[in-house]
Amino acid sequence: MTQTLNSLSWANCKIELSADGGTTWKDISGFANSVTVDGGERAVSEFMTVTGDTPIVTSGKRSLLEVTVKAVYTEDTADAPFIMGLSAYESATDTVLLRWSPKGGAIGDYRYATSAAKVVAPVYPQGAADSGDAIPVELKLKCASITKSVISV
Repeated sequence: MTQTLNSLSWANCKIELSADGGTTWKDISGFANSVTVDGGERAVSEFMTVTGDTPIVTSGKRSLLEVTVKAVYTEDTADAPFIMGLSAYESATDTVLLRWSPKGGAIGDYRYATSAAKVVAPVYPQGAADSGDAIPVELKLKCASITKSVISV
């Protein structure tokens, strides 16, 4: 098999956040630098019988997904991931939606979107005086699913 020539880097990714159920989306690409996904493992079980040498394998449901967005801390706009994330974290009922398109968000590109998610960890800024680094914040979300679609509009 020949090697692919169509690999992508994260450099052109479009990342968006919604705090109103997906009615409006805020482009946070200028704040964020990474999205990581963890969890979602499918429950699997094995059962050994007297006759066989290998197990009977069954599968069940998938566990929740943990999605983390790393972004720069700013206070200058209500659309900043820090402001949106802190509001959702401090509310027991608020949810957010996250979507991202690795190729940039044009028509025909793949887009990945979370179901309604809870911000489950503090979003407060932290750092050290001896560092010149931009202050990072992380939005740690837990959701039931991520859906892949093709952007059509």
